[in-house]
Amino acid sequence: MPIIAVNSIPHALLATLPVIQLTDLIGLTLFAGGLTFEITADRQKSAWANEKKQKLHDEDFLTRGLWSKSRHPNYFGESTLWTGIAVASAGVLVGQVGRVGMGLGGNSVIAGVVGLGLCAVSPAFVSFLLLKVSGVPMSEKKYDKKYGDRKDYQKWKKETPVFFPKF
Repeated sequence: MPIIAVNSIPHALLATLPVIQLTDLIGLTLFAGGLTFEITADRQKSAWANEKKQKLHDEDFLTRGLWSKSRHPNYFGESTLWTGIAVASAGVLVGQVGRVGMGLGGNSVIAGVVGLGLCAVSPAFVSFLLLKVSGVPMSEKKYDKKYGDRKDYQKWKKETPVFFPKF
């Protein structure tokens, strides 16, 4: 949604913006950090699964690496990268160029709120899906059913945050 909104602004208006804004740097940092976090978590899980197939360990569930910091680090990374896209887009959409470009008026507070709302939709929706609909609930239910009576699983679950990593 935020990328569509930014792309809807005429190029002539976008050309009046500075080449790099603070929100671009923050957004890019969040995007890169989230993508790196997600890729690292996925690679750790893949390596763990391959090691299990090769009988290099007998662990039934992954509790090391990023998986010791969050029970769903890949989902955290996904949510973070979408937040980065939203932050970078907000630098344009909340400002005067964005408000004028979307036809919302140059100085209206309401227009700024609409621009911010357009940016917030994507990370909010992705996070909602991951936390309440598909990602976390389905995974937690699957593992609770499979390992819920085990003390080691209960300990890991109690000590490891669901989503936001602990460091």
